[in-house]
Amino acid sequence: MASLHAFYLVLYRLNKLTNSAIIMKINSYVLFAFTALCSAAISAQTDSLLRISVPEAVISTCPGQLAPKEAPRSISVITPQDIIDGASISLGEVLEGVAGVDLRQRGAFGVQSDLSIRGGSFEQTALIINGVRWSAPHTAHHLMDVTFDVEDISRIEVLKGGSSPFLGTSALSGTVSIFTGPGRENKTLVSLETGSFGMLRLKSTVDLGSKNFRHRFAISRVSSKGYALNTDANMILGSYSSSFIHKAGLFNFSLSEAHKAFGAQNFYTASYPTQYEETKTFQSQLSWEQSYGNLKVQAALHMRNHKDMFELFRESDSFYENTEDGFYVLNGDTAALYAPGSSWYQGPNRHKSITKGASGSAVYQGKLGFTAFRFDVRKESIFSNVLGTLEGALEGDTVLTKGDSRTTHEVAISHRYSAGRFATTVTGALTKGVFGTFFNPGATLSMRLDEEGDALWFGSANRSMRQPSFTDLYYNIGGAQGSIDLQPEWSDNFETGVRAAVEIHDKLELSLEHAFFVRQGHNLIDWVRLSGEDTTRATNIREVNFSGMETSLKLKAVNGNYIAVDYTTMKASESSSGFESNYVLDFLKHQLNVRALVALPGEINFTLRYSLQDREGGYYSPVDEVEVEFVPLFLLGANISKSFLDGKLNANLRVDNVLDIEVYDIGNVILPGRMIRVGLNFAFD
Repeated sequence: MASLHAFYLVLYRLNKLTNSAIIMKINSYVLFAFTALCSAAISAQTDSLLRISVPEAVISTCPGQLAPKEAPRSISVITPQDIIDGASISLGEVLEGVAGVDLRQRGAFGVQSDLSIRGGSFEQTALIINGVRWSAPHTAHHLMDVTFDVEDISRIEVLKGGSSPFLGTSALSGTVSIFTGPGRENKTLVSLETGSFGMLRLKSTVDLGSKNFRHRFAISRVSSKGYALNTDANMILGSYSSSFIHKAGLFNFSLSEAHKAFGAQNFYTASYPTQYEETKTFQSQLSWEQSYGNLKVQAALHMRNHKDMFELFRESDSFYENTEDGFYVLNGDTAALYAPGSSWYQGPNRHKSITKGASGSAVYQGKLGFTAFRFDVRKESIFSNVLGTLEGALEGDTVLTKGDSRTTHEVAISHRYSAGRFATTVTGALTKGVFGTFFNPGATLSMRLDEEGDALWFGSANRSMRQPSFTDLYYNIGGAQGSIDLQPEWSDNFETGVRAAVEIHDKLELSLEHAFFVRQGHNLIDWVRLSGEDTTRATNIREVNFSGMETSLKLKAVNGNYIAVDYTTMKASESSSGFESNYVLDFLKHQLNVRALVALPGEINFTLRYSLQDREGGYYSPVDEVEVEFVPLFLLGANISKSFLDGKLNANLRVDNVLDIEVYDIGNVILPGRMIRVGLNFAFD
């Protein structure tokens, strides 16, 4: 019972920190549910869950592969089993319960999400797919336009804190690394899911091939009629991936595409709420790796082509229609009039961004440890009718009449040395581009607190940076104004923490991680609206320091039942007093996640999810003409599943926002209320 007392103590401290009677009451309910579920997890040893085994590794923040317990940084690893347990269908649903991750959504089912880690903005998180860093130079609002489904993921690793020295530009506040690819066995997966708001999803994946030459074909479609006005959505994802093992090395290839079309009510501004957007994302990459004795070499080529068509005033039979005189009219209302008979709105914004690049690394294991070299060269281009200059446009294109491009070179060298219980890594990286040359150093230090390495102290320090997006630089329409004078933002990051795994008895294990972190931000880029103004402007705001702590506890039984509690709290040295901050200062100052999984009689699995989100700052409502403060959210979700036919058929029921509360992650963009989904998954050889 000592472990239960420790959990009670943690939640009691949370009540003291939040200083809210409402939160104390809610957490009391959580305590009650926690006690019941813990008892079930410990006592229900006769029912065991269907589990799959996946080898573990961590993001290479230092040379050499490390087990998760050896990582010198705070890290969360998500396995396919975690995805199955949560009945997730979008990357956002998978990541939203990770400690320190702030997934700010603009719609359901992965329509659009802004990914933030430890209070960073959505532009400050790096996304790495199979070892290649994806970039969205147009705007990181589209970084999460991934071209594969969560069922195709073999592992996700979430690294908290800046990591530009070894992982590259944009890894300012955190990194999400995703691994996909063909399965090891020949099989076919077919999924059908339906639910609230006319939601329908169809998914199929086929894995086939020989031992050394594997293939995966995958396709899915999800649609929804919408949970409110102008929130309908249609999405199609298709992909092919292969892996080929040869004496010349391991080759991995992928080709994938995603189409999205959705109502974007209030997405980017509430002054013109009836917005609409269509995106198309094409991604291709080829990678190779080989070992020569103590030397391991990797290289990759990649390309990402993203097209975006954005209507500030949605054009269709039920919305605005383009009249013969060139105006957009809805029920007698003419779009964006400066004065009667004149309009600044000239139709949709159209953008095409192209990223092409090559990257590689070499790791050598010598007597003094591991030494690594990394390089990354990429060219990022934008072609648009809004962003860029006339000189950068595509020659002969009558629609995309503006454009810009930039090439960035990155090199890094790193060395890891270990002696006894201690291990340290030192890294130096150079980034050279249109904004100049930047030096990003980094270092980690860890110490095993026991002989087996089940308890570890770790610490790190590094400098990370990010270049402005093309939207930051050039956008100037509809009350939003970018700035060509923006400079890259950068931060100095510090972290220290402990990680341990304790065997309570032969059927129960407690794992924990506790970390303190500081991020000293410089030249941070934000979109702000000063009091009394109608225009939101991109600017390098003054220096802002973020500090906080993060605690993760997990109690797990040998049969797979578990209860996990994560708590993150942080504060900033500045507040958005006198102005509205759209991104930098609207962070989660308190975040509590509780997840539990219990095997019930009859081979039924039950999962419970609870989240407290207390966000700093607020947003301006043009309808009420007032500043609206974010209110704490108490989100409860659950799902139940059962397998049939020796695990080949799985049926699941998932309920989100059980209490049907009003949810705003981003100002003025309301999210769905209670959502219910029912799905069937059939796998056969």
